[in-house]
Amino acid sequence: MIGAGAILESGEAAKVTPAMLHARVDPALAKSVRAAAVDFEGSSPESLRRLLVLVAGWNAGQFRSAVSDKLIERGTCSLADVLSMVAAAAEAPEVHLFAHWLPDDATYQALAERGIGLVAYPLEAIESAAVVAGQRHTRWKAVRAA
Repeated sequence: MIGAGAILESGEAAKVTPAMLHARVDPALAKSVRAAAVDFEGSSPESLRRLLVLVAGWNAGQFRSAVSDKLIERGTCSLADVLSMVAAAAEAPEVHLFAHWLPDDATYQALAERGIGLVAYPLEAIESAAVVAGQRHTRWKAVRAA
Protein backbone atom coordinates (compact mmCIF):
# COMPACT_ATOMS: atom_id res chain seq x y z
CA MET A 1 0.00 0.00 0.00
CA ILE A 2 1.67 3.18 -1.18
CA GLY A 3 0.14 6.63 -1.02
CA ALA A 4 0.52 10.30 -0.31
CA GLY A 5 -1.10 12.06 2.58
CA ALA A 6 -0.39 14.03 5.69
CA ILE A 7 0.31 13.57 9.35
CA LEU A 8 -2.30 15.54 11.25
CA GLU A 9 -1.24 16.66 14.73
CA SER A 10 -3.88 17.78 17.21
CA GLY A 11 -3.72 20.20 20.09
CA GLU A 12 -2.60 23.79 20.50
CA ALA A 13 0.39 23.26 18.21
CA ALA A 14 -1.71 21.46 15.59
CA LYS A 15 -0.17 21.12 12.16
CA VAL A 16 -0.42 19.29 8.87
CA THR A 17 2.81 17.68 7.64
CA PRO A 18 2.97 16.18 4.13
CA ALA A 19 3.82 12.48 4.25
CA MET A 20 4.19 9.34 2.16
CA LEU A 21 3.44 5.85 3.38
CA HIS A 22 4.91 2.63 2.00
CA ALA A 23 3.26 -0.22 3.91
CA ARG A 24 3.30 -3.96 3.50
CA VAL A 25 -0.14 -5.46 4.03
CA ASP A 26 -1.94 -8.53 2.71
CA PRO A 27 -2.12 -8.17 -1.10
CA ALA A 28 -5.91 -8.52 -1.15
CA LEU A 29 -6.20 -5.78 1.47
CA ALA A 30 -3.81 -3.52 -0.43
CA LYS A 31 -6.00 -3.77 -3.54
CA SER A 32 -9.12 -2.74 -1.60
CA VAL A 33 -7.74 0.32 0.20
CA ARG A 34 -8.22 3.68 -1.53
CA ALA A 35 -8.52 6.02 1.48
CA ALA A 36 -6.81 5.20 4.76
CA ALA A 37 -5.92 6.49 8.20
CA VAL A 38 -3.17 5.09 10.42
CA ASP A 39 -2.49 5.77 14.10
CA PHE A 40 0.90 4.29 14.94
CA GLU A 41 0.96 5.69 18.50
CA GLY A 42 -2.44 5.90 20.18
CA SER A 43 -4.10 3.27 22.34
CA SER A 44 -7.56 4.86 22.35
CA PRO A 45 -9.46 7.57 20.47
CA GLU A 46 -8.80 9.89 23.42
CA SER A 47 -5.02 9.38 23.08
CA LEU A 48 -5.03 10.28 19.38
CA ARG A 49 -2.38 12.96 18.81
CA ARG A 50 -1.01 12.17 15.34
CA LEU A 51 -2.99 10.58 12.54
CA LEU A 52 -1.61 9.71 9.14
CA VAL A 53 -4.28 10.03 6.46
CA LEU A 54 -3.63 9.12 2.85
CA VAL A 55 -4.97 8.24 -0.54
CA ALA A 56 -3.37 5.20 -2.16
CA GLY A 57 -1.68 5.90 -5.47
CA TRP A 58 -1.66 9.68 -5.09
CA ASN A 59 1.30 12.05 -5.02
CA ALA A 60 1.91 14.86 -2.53
CA GLY A 61 0.55 17.60 -4.79
CA GLN A 62 -2.72 15.80 -5.38
CA PHE A 63 -3.23 15.24 -1.67
CA ARG A 64 -2.30 18.79 -0.72
CA SER A 65 -4.77 20.40 -3.12
CA ALA A 66 -7.62 17.92 -2.54
CA VAL A 67 -7.32 17.42 1.23
CA SER A 68 -4.61 19.27 3.18
CA ASP A 69 -5.50 22.75 1.96
CA LYS A 70 -9.17 22.15 2.82
CA LEU A 71 -8.30 20.84 6.29
CA ILE A 72 -6.15 23.89 6.98
CA GLU A 73 -8.86 26.23 5.68
CA ARG A 74 -11.47 24.57 7.87
CA GLY A 75 -9.36 24.67 11.02
CA THR A 76 -11.00 22.50 13.67
CA CYS A 77 -12.21 19.09 12.51
CA SER A 78 -13.59 15.99 14.20
CA LEU A 79 -12.27 12.55 13.31
CA ALA A 80 -15.40 12.00 11.22
CA ASP A 81 -14.78 15.29 9.38
CA VAL A 82 -11.21 14.29 8.53
CA LEU A 83 -12.09 10.79 7.42
CA SER A 84 -15.01 11.97 5.30
CA MET A 85 -12.83 14.61 3.59
CA VAL A 86 -10.23 11.97 2.70
CA ALA A 87 -12.88 9.54 1.42
CA ALA A 88 -14.60 12.23 -0.63
CA ALA A 89 -11.32 13.37 -2.19
CA ALA A 90 -10.45 9.77 -3.07
CA GLU A 91 -13.98 9.13 -4.34
CA ALA A 92 -13.97 6.11 -2.02
CA PRO A 93 -17.09 4.66 -0.42
CA GLU A 94 -15.13 3.82 2.73
CA VAL A 95 -12.07 4.66 4.78
CA HIS A 96 -9.78 2.00 6.20
CA LEU A 97 -8.48 2.71 9.73
CA PHE A 98 -5.42 0.95 11.12
CA ALA A 99 -5.04 1.49 14.86
CA HIS A 100 -4.95 -0.10 18.32
CA TRP A 101 -8.42 1.30 18.99
CA LEU A 102 -11.89 1.57 17.50
CA PRO A 103 -13.72 4.84 16.89
CA ASP A 104 -16.77 5.62 18.98
CA ASP A 105 -20.31 5.02 17.75
CA ALA A 106 -20.80 8.74 17.02
CA THR A 107 -17.94 8.64 14.50
CA TYR A 108 -19.39 5.59 12.75
CA GLN A 109 -22.82 7.25 12.70
CA ALA A 110 -21.53 10.60 11.39
CA LEU A 111 -19.70 8.83 8.56
CA ALA A 112 -22.73 6.66 7.75
CA GLU A 113 -24.90 9.79 7.53
CA ARG A 114 -22.45 11.07 4.91
CA GLY A 115 -22.62 7.79 3.00
CA ILE A 116 -19.13 6.68 4.01
CA GLY A 117 -18.21 3.34 5.53
CA LEU A 118 -15.43 2.80 8.06
CA VAL A 119 -13.46 -0.44 8.07
CA ALA A 120 -11.23 -0.84 11.12
CA TYR A 121 -8.19 -3.12 11.36
CA PRO A 122 -5.70 -3.75 14.14
CA LEU A 123 -2.45 -1.89 13.53
CA GLU A 124 -0.76 -5.27 13.19
CA ALA A 125 -2.52 -5.72 9.82
CA ILE A 126 0.35 -3.54 8.60
CA GLU A 127 3.31 -5.94 8.53
CA SER A 128 5.86 -3.16 8.09
CA ALA A 129 5.81 0.46 7.03
CA ALA A 130 8.03 3.35 6.09
CA VAL A 131 6.72 6.86 6.63
CA VAL A 132 8.51 9.75 4.98
CA ALA A 133 7.50 13.19 6.29
CA GLY A 134 9.60 16.23 5.49
CA GLN A 135 13.11 15.36 6.54
CA ARG A 136 11.96 12.62 8.91
CA HIS A 137 12.07 8.96 7.92
CA THR A 138 10.70 6.33 10.28
CA ARG A 139 10.44 2.57 9.85
CA TRP A 140 7.87 0.59 11.79
CA LYS A 141 7.58 -3.19 12.08
CA ALA A 142 4.70 -5.04 13.69
CA VAL A 143 5.54 -7.05 16.77
CA ARG A 144 3.50 -10.18 17.21
CA ALA A 145 2.81 -11.51 20.71
CA ALA A 146 4.00 -15.04 21.33
